[in-house]
Amino acid sequence: MNSTEVKHTLNQIGYNRVFVVIFMKVDGTQRQMRCMMEKPESGIKNPDVVPVKDLDKGAWRSFRLDSVLSIST
Repeated sequence: MNSTEVKHTLNQIGYNRVFVVIFMKVDGTQRQMRCMMEKPESGIKNPDVVPVKDLDKGAWRSFRLDSVLSIST
């Protein structure tokens, strides 16, 4: 997926809805994460990075738009 497709898909999903994202980590390994976005309290710090709540780890994580392989709900 390219960054534009990822942004569009995330906009369709919206906040507080569970989705699964598969992406390439910085170290080159593939990662699957069950997560959800929450509405940010302040402005977006880096528009190329998506902060999400990892529902399996119970912690905040993030992924880069250009590293996403797939997103599903």
